[in-house]
Amino acid sequence: MTQAKIHDVIRWFADCGDRYVRAYLSHVDAQRLAVDQHYGLKLFFFTWAFERAGAPRGYRIAAVKAISSLKGSQRGLPMLFRQYYGGKLNARANPVIDPRIADVHVPSIVQMVDRGALREAFQKLELKGIGPKIRAFFLRDLVTLLKAEPKLNRDPDTYLWCQPIDVWLRFAAKHLSRTLASVPRASAEYPLSGADLAAARCIIKLSIEAGASPLKVNQGIWYFSSNAVADMARLKVLIRSGNTKRLDAEIALMEGFLPARPMWGR
Repeated sequence: MTQAKIHDVIRWFADCGDRYVRAYLSHVDAQRLAVDQHYGLKLFFFTWAFERAGAPRGYRIAAVKAISSLKGSQRGLPMLFRQYYGGKLNARANPVIDPRIADVHVPSIVQMVDRGALREAFQKLELKGIGPKIRAFFLRDLVTLLKAEPKLNRDPDTYLWCQPIDVWLRFAAKHLSRTLASVPRASAEYPLSGADLAAARCIIKLSIEAGASPLKVNQGIWYFSSNAVADMARLKVLIRSGNTKRLDAEIALMEGFLPARPMWGR
């Protein structure tokens, strides 16, 4: 696959990122996020915080109920969560019962993102069970919701803080970068190493070269891979073809069966 074709595929994924935004973010009230702490916390726990393998759906439901029941300080959240969730709490990896949840203030994090201070926002999300992928996932979508990407100044180091990497992103990056020179090392002190960090750097680099948003490319790769393919062998064939018409045809086969709009919210 030539570099020109790789860039064509990257731009196609960026366009696919718009599908992700419509399907998963169109119900979010970005202005309310900036001022309403309880709304922000509910959204964080229901949408992002438990998007990891093995986290029961009941966690996010109990978290929303606990926040809705708060009468005073957020220090009461762990106790309230225990009232609404009767199963195993997984205390080692459950952010709702981490005492540090008392100090997480979503509107302040939104303000940091809005001015492009992603590293600072990333550090404010340090909770049990909230690893680099989930923090970057939340920040990526916040940047999108706030239309704050121009504040990132196309800086590869800054983009690292909002570039979540999962199995699909890692796989796509590997097959998009096969014929390219090695990706230069970033200077940000980002808490990832090995394949995940290499994948994040690769996607950012290719997106900037192709004149595309690294955020939209990330969202588009995930949307297409998980909803329209969900098969690594097939995904490899599609990516390595370098043919965007083939990608169009593949996603068209799934029309009517793809996430198109949120099932809850406004």
